[in-house]
Amino acid sequence: MDFREQLEPILRALRSSAPPRWQDVAVRLAAAEPDDVVVQTLGELVEQLEQQQEELSWHRAELSQTNAGLLALHSELDQERRHNAFLDDVSRASATSLDSTEMCAALVQLLRARGVADAITMWTLEDGNLQAIGDEDAEPAQSTRRALATGEAAGVDTARLSVPLTAGPRSLGVLDFHRVDGIFGESDLATSSSVAVRVAVGLRNINDYKREHELAERLQRAMLPRLMVPDELDVVARYRSATSGVQVGGDWFDAVTRPDGSAVLTVGDVTGHGLDAAVVMGRLQNALNAYALEGHRPALSLQLVHDLLRSWDIRSYATAVVVEVDVAENVMRWASAGHPPPLLDDPHGGVRYLEGENASMLGVPFHQEVPEHEVELSPRSSVVLYSDGLIERRTEDIDTGLARLAAAYEAARTRSPQKRAEHLLSTLLNGEAHEDDVCLLICQLLETSD
Repeated sequence: MDFREQLEPILRALRSSAPPRWQDVAVRLAAAEPDDVVVQTLGELVEQLEQQQEELSWHRAELSQTNAGLLALHSELDQERRHNAFLDDVSRASATSLDSTEMCAALVQLLRARGVADAITMWTLEDGNLQAIGDEDAEPAQSTRRALATGEAAGVDTARLSVPLTAGPRSLGVLDFHRVDGIFGESDLATSSSVAVRVAVGLRNINDYKREHELAERLQRAMLPRLMVPDELDVVARYRSATSGVQVGGDWFDAVTRPDGSAVLTVGDVTGHGLDAAVVMGRLQNALNAYALEGHRPALSLQLVHDLLRSWDIRSYATAVVVEVDVAENVMRWASAGHPPPLLDDPHGGVRYLEGENASMLGVPFHQEVPEHEVELSPRSSVVLYSDGLIERRTEDIDTGLARLAAAYEAARTRSPQKRAEHLLSTLLNGEAHEDDVCLLICQLLETSD
């Protein structure tokens, strides 16, 4: 066989896409009968190819190690991502509500679902004492008291881990984690501490909101008037501040008696909330009382207040209704500026809203004449004045709210004015959150002995 023919299988092997087996190449070279130069050249080629294969194997091993490292890094980053996502969920749960009980319930549900603990108890400081949210009779464990006293977690390597809730220098309480099986280790402590930081922020916001809301409510109540009415009238007033927000509202009510013995009742509402609204409210309330005591009728009193409000260097608006009860003549005169209509309870004519033309809101940028209306009153007649917070709902039109008020009043019209007022508030507000302040005033004309 010619040497070229003997070499051809070797060349085909080298040209093949599959890696050659160098042992086979060496055997074929040993069997060939080339001259010394060709054999030497091919031997060097085989040696170089063997070296390249070794380098390729080394690179493959290095690449495999790199891939393993990347997979480990990806797993670590994914674990960190999931951990951060979990902490974001904790932050959201801690901000779900401005009520600590609702916030605690959302947090417990999340932590139990994520397997952080089998049970969680949140303790808050109430007048210096630890109080468990949702369980007034619970007593704090030793680890709970230690965490509060030292400001450091207590209970590592046990089935109960207590982590303090602190926001800046303020100690707010303790978060207790419980496990039925197993103990809390150092990694659990790191997670629980991160959870506690976020819960403490939510709890601080709740406490700040509660304190500011109570302050606003005390201020609002301090501004409520003492009702001065003649003996022929039984007048009851109720005020409920908005359950959301911390600002003072602009709702007011009042009742004064003129020297001639007639009574003037007012309910009004300044747009907006806050100190500015409260200041405008106080000025309008005093102005209406002054005009009433001067003897002005309801329509003129509202018209004068409207002009007064327009003259002030502020842009503010208000609604108001003014009712004058002449107890000597059993006549009621009333006028309204953008306010919901009075509800009249006539023992002989039933319950109805007083219809009639109203003026626009007080403070609108134009002069307006305020219409006035008059209605005769029977003994034991009642008139109900209120602010829009009692009837308005975001998802309903005003007529629905008015119908609900009339129906609720019908159900209690035989009761005393005090019980009627309480019934209306409990029925219409139903213990639910309301975004606006609520004023309610019920005036009943009593029967006279003569």
